[in-house]
Amino acid sequence: MSVFRLELKNTWKSTLKWIIALCSIAFMFLAFFPSMQTESMKELAGAKMEGIDPALLEVLGLSELMDFTVITNYFGYVLQYITLAIMVFAAQMAVNSLVKEETDGTIEFLYSKPISRNAIFIQKVLANTLLFLLLLVALSIITVVGYLSFSEYNFTESIKEVGILYSSMFYIGLIFLSLGTLLSSLLRSSKSSSGIAIAIVFGTFILGIMSVIVKELSFLSYFSPMVWIKTQKLMTEGIYREEWLIGVLTIIICFLASYKIYKKRDMHL
Repeated sequence: MSVFRLELKNTWKSTLKWIIALCSIAFMFLAFFPSMQTESMKELAGAKMEGIDPALLEVLGLSELMDFTVITNYFGYVLQYITLAIMVFAAQMAVNSLVKEETDGTIEFLYSKPISRNAIFIQKVLANTLLFLLLLVALSIITVVGYLSFSEYNFTESIKEVGILYSSMFYIGLIFLSLGTLLSSLLRSSKSSSGIAIAIVFGTFILGIMSVIVKELSFLSYFSPMVWIKTQKLMTEGIYREEWLIGVLTIIICFLASYKIYKKRDMHL
């Protein structure tokens, strides 16, 4: 059995749990959308937002009062918090990938097979990428179904909008996968992987909040990938050129560095 297939076999159950949980949450929020179109809900949402401090609104991604009767605004706002969970999944999976055999005591079995470290590294990265992609595909399907069921969008409009949302999320996910893989090549145990994954994701998220609250720290937004794909910005301006540059360089550097470290590290059998 190849490392790629072994990795999929060992992680498909946990991935399926994430898929079911996140798809259920996404569909639940989409099903609630028709309630946002009632007059009473419009008045309530408007009144509540007008009473909130503008700085806090900006932190929450509501720098401009959005019309939540438009499904793009409504679901796009909800999606930024679902994205946090998606990125934790990506980071945790990557942090576990290269070190879990040492922690579980199965590294000797893996090295008894006629396979090089190069192949192990590449196949693990590919398996993680595929599992992450499967999660996004499942969410994309649920979102399209939700758009068709609870809004006036047709199939073509739904596919176009959902494609923009989740393709940008895939790009950001690759950044967290690369960061997690680099940390996995440095760690000696996977026991703290959950805490590390949460720290990576929420750490960068907090940097994004700080960049909004303190104008002098606005440059921190370049270190917060989730700021790059806030729905309002994404749909009007897209991902900036410098954000593409920073992201692509991060992915390349982290994967190359983790590959070199993994090739040279001493394994504890």
